[in-house]
Amino acid sequence: MANYLIRSCDNRTEYVVDPNGNTIVTGTTYYFTFTGETDPICGTVISEDSGSITEGLNSVDLYNNCLECLQDNNFSFLVTGCTIETGGPVSSIEFSEFALGKFYTLCANEPGIFEGCFCFEVTGIQEGFFPYTFNPVGPFDSCNCMTPRSANTESNICLEICTESGTTVVSVTPPHPEWTDGYGTQVTELNMITLGGMNGLNN
Repeated sequence: MANYLIRSCDNRTEYVVDPNGNTIVTGTTYYFTFTGETDPICGTVISEDSGSITEGLNSVDLYNNCLECLQDNNFSFLVTGCTIETGGPVSSIEFSEFALGKFYTLCANEPGIFEGCFCFEVTGIQEGFFPYTFNPVGPFDSCNCMTPRSANTESNICLEICTESGTTVVSVTPPHPEWTDGYGTQVTELNMITLGGMNGLNN
C-alpha cells in the first residue's frame, strides 16, 4: 500500500504517513490520529509519497473541510491583537468560515481575561476548546476591522423623464441611509432611500 503526504490545516506541518490499513483519498480532509507521539491534527491528503515515513496513522475520520474538522474536534483559532498586545485561543465553533489569516473584531466582558472590543488577526490553530465567548464580527480585509458593510437588498427607483419627443423611464440608484453598528463599522441600508437632508433624494 502507498504512503501519503498529509498537511495540517494551518499549512505549517507535513508528514509522510503509512496509512496502516486506513483508506485515505488525495485532496480530502480528515481528522488524523497517529501511532507515534504526534498530536492529532485536522489535515488534508496532498499526494502519494515515496519519501521516508515520519508517522503511522492510527485512525482517520473524514470531513468536508478543515473548519468542520476543527469544530467537531474542539480546536481553537489563535488570534493576535492588531492594536493591543494580547492574543490567545478562540474556539473554532464561534466562526462560520475558515478564519486563518483573516481579521475580526472580538468583544468580551471577562474581567481579568479580556474586556472590550478590539481587532484581531487569526494567526494559527491550537488543539483544545477555549470556553469563553468573543462573538467574532468579520472577516475584514485588514487590521483596522472597519470595512464598510451593507444590509438587505438594494432598492432602485424608476424615474419618468418627459420631453417634447415623448416619455422615457430610467433607473436611478438613490442615496441610502448609513449607520454605525455596535462595533463601530459603517453599514449602508440598501433597502431604504434617504429622502431629505443634504445628501437625500429630494435635495
